[in-house]
Amino acid sequence: MKQITNDKLITRNKKIGNITSILGIAILIGGLILNINPDPTRTILSLGALIVGFVIAQISTFFVTRFGRSPRFDEIIASNLSKLNNEYTFFVYTSPVPMLLTSPHGIWIPVPVSVGGEIYYDGKWRQKGGNVMLKIFGQENLSKPEKDVAAREAQIRKFLEDNLGMDSIPPINNVLVSLHPKAIIGNVEDAPTPIVEVEALRRTIRKVDRKREEEISPELLNKINGLFNSEK
Repeated sequence: MKQITNDKLITRNKKIGNITSILGIAILIGGLILNINPDPTRTILSLGALIVGFVIAQISTFFVTRFGRSPRFDEIIASNLSKLNNEYTFFVYTSPVPMLLTSPHGIWIPVPVSVGGEIYYDGKWRQKGGNVMLKIFGQENLSKPEKDVAAREAQIRKFLEDNLGMDSIPPINNVLVSLHPKAIIGNVEDAPTPIVEVEALRRTIRKVDRKREEEISPELLNKINGLFNSEK
């Protein structure tokens, strides 16, 4: 498998995560200090600082989770896909979506899911168990992955329509990739989007691609790869 990665964007966003992390902590500490000897003005300032600090801490969590930790989500997924042949190209932060894989049979959009506990689908995505504290702070909620999936596919479709025309868009496949070491995939037979453990991702892609009789022409695949690579 070939890989194209936007290292400049990753480095920049990692710095943003580190800076906002320090800033958020500093503001939270400032808010607590203001409340040591409270008066009406200091209390209002303290409350404002705590709210601002919490918001900045949430922003920091977003950037640190995706860009500051090692291995990153894209590194974990790339490690699993690395044994695919060179007809596959994995784009990391160079296309309209964070991660995208092109193949002779279509396009794959892997969407990371990093929540613990049991994940299942009964008309809605559900999560049973997991870390209660992380859920409270919004760091381990399953939320509505179908919205994320739909938004990413729409971005890719529009990008390809604008650059290739509607008749040249290859099949687009979405797959949720469970990355949490304590996650369990339960009953997801009726799920609108397949979800697999990261260890099964490469096998799933190969299985689906092998069932497709039609292939993208080498010329079209090269053109698509060039479009995504030019976003770097």
